[in-house]
Amino acid sequence: MTLMSVSSRFCSFLLRRRLGTTYSCSGFELLSSSSSIGLVHFHSHTNLRPKYNVPHSTHISNSHIKLRHLLLQKSKSGFEKLDDALVVFDKMLKMRPLPNVIDFAQLLTALVVMKQYPVAVSLFRDICTLRIPVSIITLSIVINCCCHSNRLDYAFSLFASIFKRGFVPNVVTYTTLIRGLLSQHKSAEARLLFTNLIKLKELQPNVVTYSTMINGLCKTGHIDMALWLFRFMGKSDSPPNTVTYTAIIDSLCKRGLADDALNLHSEMMEKGILPNVWTYSPIFQVLCNFNRWEEVSLLLKQMIEDMKISPNVYTFNILVDAYSKSGKLDDAKEIIEMMNERGEYPNIVTYSTLMQAYCAEGQIDEALAVLDRIKIKEIRPDCCTYNILLDAYCRRLQLDIAMDLYRNMVAEGLEPTVETHRVLLNGLCRLGKPMEALNFLYKIQDQGHMLDIVIYHTMLTGLCKNQYVHKALSLFHLMSCNGVIPDRDTYNIIIRGCLRNKKFSEACKLVEKMVDCGFLADAATTFLLQQLLSKVQDPSLLALHQKCLHSGIQEEFHGLRIPKPIHISCPAENSMNQNLLMIMPEEVQLCKS
Repeated sequence: MTLMSVSSRFCSFLLRRRLGTTYSCSGFELLSSSSSIGLVHFHSHTNLRPKYNVPHSTHISNSHIKLRHLLLQKSKSGFEKLDDALVVFDKMLKMRPLPNVIDFAQLLTALVVMKQYPVAVSLFRDICTLRIPVSIITLSIVINCCCHSNRLDYAFSLFASIFKRGFVPNVVTYTTLIRGLLSQHKSAEARLLFTNLIKLKELQPNVVTYSTMINGLCKTGHIDMALWLFRFMGKSDSPPNTVTYTAIIDSLCKRGLADDALNLHSEMMEKGILPNVWTYSPIFQVLCNFNRWEEVSLLLKQMIEDMKISPNVYTFNILVDAYSKSGKLDDAKEIIEMMNERGEYPNIVTYSTLMQAYCAEGQIDEALAVLDRIKIKEIRPDCCTYNILLDAYCRRLQLDIAMDLYRNMVAEGLEPTVETHRVLLNGLCRLGKPMEALNFLYKIQDQGHMLDIVIYHTMLTGLCKNQYVHKALSLFHLMSCNGVIPDRDTYNIIIRGCLRNKKFSEACKLVEKMVDCGFLADAATTFLLQQLLSKVQDPSLLALHQKCLHSGIQEEFHGLRIPKPIHISCPAENSMNQNLLMIMPEEVQLCKS
């Protein structure tokens, strides 16, 4: 049974309930067997205890009071160790009278804080097996755990069991299910659940439910739906809050709609809804993308001085990255100084960004000095940090320094990435040392490092340019043996290498193989072939040209055409409903009714 059908069934149940008819929810029932959940059972020995239902006493002992204080604290912070939580659970089962429903719910909440979702579900199963009373709060907690464990089927089965137990789902339960559906990219099912919830009017979605739905629509690219729901929310009893505005602003910024985002920011300020650091961060990003530096400075001043909001490391890194990529090194360093003054200390991302900027300006010594400085501050460099320097030295053909850095990187316990090896191999090939590059390739392969198709492209290009076509052909044939399947670019690189080195018969065989694989010759290959035909009269070359023509793989050499960007503007209030009617008419009609 699909989740869409499950959603439809319980929505139908709500409708029948309003009409006074009965409905029997079938499906998952936790009380039926010990294996019904199917997740890891961490405390199976508890099933050996007899089933009982001990009535709760009105007398509260000291042990119960201590337990409640402990659970209240741990429900906010979680236990330090999982075993501690399990020990408390065992002690709770032995207490007489049994702790109440709230106590068990707080224990499950503590496990949720610890992100021990399968354990919480397992303990819930024990609770049901021992016939310990549960509440709608308990069920909602476990539904949340199922959603976090990517088990929506169990979550909806638990939802059905809520009705069988005689409970009524609350807004938290529905919000949890909507969030679970959205986290699994099931936006259609989430919209169906949400819109039916509004239409049936069983309960009123709160600001968290609206914000969850809007955030999910934004993340799945349904900005028009999110905007409509945002305006609809403004007319409801649950007006948008900071989280709601931030979700919409973030989505607009990711689509490059800086002015729309700024207008929405002004709107929330006028309504007295205060932005937070996450509201400002995407606006900074989109303004930097369009080089609107004056507005960036004014917004930063407003954020710090007027709103008294301190940027976090993430926000500062956006600014450092933007200034660095635009060659504004002085501004980037000023931001880093501001970070230190405000107690938001730069991290490895900040310093790596600065190093990248120095290398782009040709100031490699300055970048190396940054690396030494962060080591003094006991900030551990990562592979990306070293890759920046390796690339800079390889571009300068200073391979000795690059290889020394590589050895230092390995000695520090860092695992080189595919990008690390690609940079070094490319540098060796550019220096005219393709055989050293090939030996290095075999060495890292023997060490178990991963080789991707880009590394093979780098090596094939380097070997062909240095007249080692026979080695390139051997490497090309070894690719598949190493688990890397040649693609269109691979074939074109090796074919061009054969053509430039007058190995026309090999090129002809490769073209046949390429066509059999369903690939086409690219513009660079066909252009080179036409150039050679005008200079060299060779039967193999002529046959190759005819093969290209008859196979229909020759392409015209056109310049790139950049498509016009699609502008998505914020719908006006009076046209909001009409815009959405073209997008999801069923949902809109449900909401309107």
